[in-house]
Amino acid sequence: MSTVTITVNLDPGVAAGLKRFAEKVSFEQASAVLYPHVDADTRGNQAHAILIGLAKLDEALADAKVRSWPWIDTGRP
Repeated sequence: MSTVTITVNLDPGVAAGLKRFAEKVSFEQASAVLYPHVDADTRGNQAHAILIGLAKLDEALADAKVRSWPWIDTGRP
């Protein structure tokens, strides 16, 4: 399996908001961005892939010491 490596520089507030999103997105929300004409098994696999990617993003943000709280309460990381 090949991988893709990315480097992204984010404002702390953007990073905190992205972490919050990655923590909270559901299978249904991931599925909602997919094409409805594609068969259900493919959509399920694609939604699962989205969630795996978001989990890895969440992990990378955590490794960078990004926290979604107190950002969710104050708007400031």
